[in-house]
Amino acid sequence: MKRDKNALPNFFGYARTYLNDYMSKVRAMSPKTIEAYRISLECYVGYLVAEKGIQRKDISFDHFEREFLKGWLAWMQETKRYQPRTVNLRLTTIKAFLAYVSQEDLVLVALHEAAKTLKAPRQPRKPIEYLEEKETKAILAAFDGSSMKSRRNRMLLILLYDTGARVSEITALTLGNLALTKPAHLTLTGKRDVAIRRRET
Repeated sequence: MKRDKNALPNFFGYARTYLNDYMSKVRAMSPKTIEAYRISLECYVGYLVAEKGIQRKDISFDHFEREFLKGWLAWMQETKRYQPRTVNLRLTTIKAFLAYVSQEDLVLVALHEAAKTLKAPRQPRKPIEYLEEKETKAILAAFDGSSMKSRRNRMLLILLYDTGARVSEITALTLGNLALTKPAHLTLTGKRDVAIRRRET
């Protein structure tokens, strides 16, 4: 039996609290981030109005059931022709909003649990582009070592090339990460201090 929408928490009330209070005051998110979330919520509301014929004032959490969300994903891809990255951003926003309201009201937990299993389209992977040998030589030749700054920059480029390290890993290096005894090597700490790799130099 379909639930009476009047018995459900008010969608627009929660949306207002989420954007104006929770994201700005509790999470201290930037205005641009909040605006991106608002646009995504408006996108979903626009879909319900334009494609489902639901009047804006009648939108409730009943319209956040899994079938509605699946239709919205298809609409964004097939009708609006959004790029996979945009579709993924929109879906992530709705999931985050439902996660918030599920913590605020037990009645809405099921909506969040159902939405969590939805998958956005995969983004096509771009082929990795590598520099040709002559291009690498040209970059290294940009610093001739004639000054202290030039020698420093040249050494940093060589270090990046020889170790295959990320820029963030190089900037995080300390003297303790460098071993000059044979075989000389660097200890690189990856993202979140998890992946540790050793690079011989």
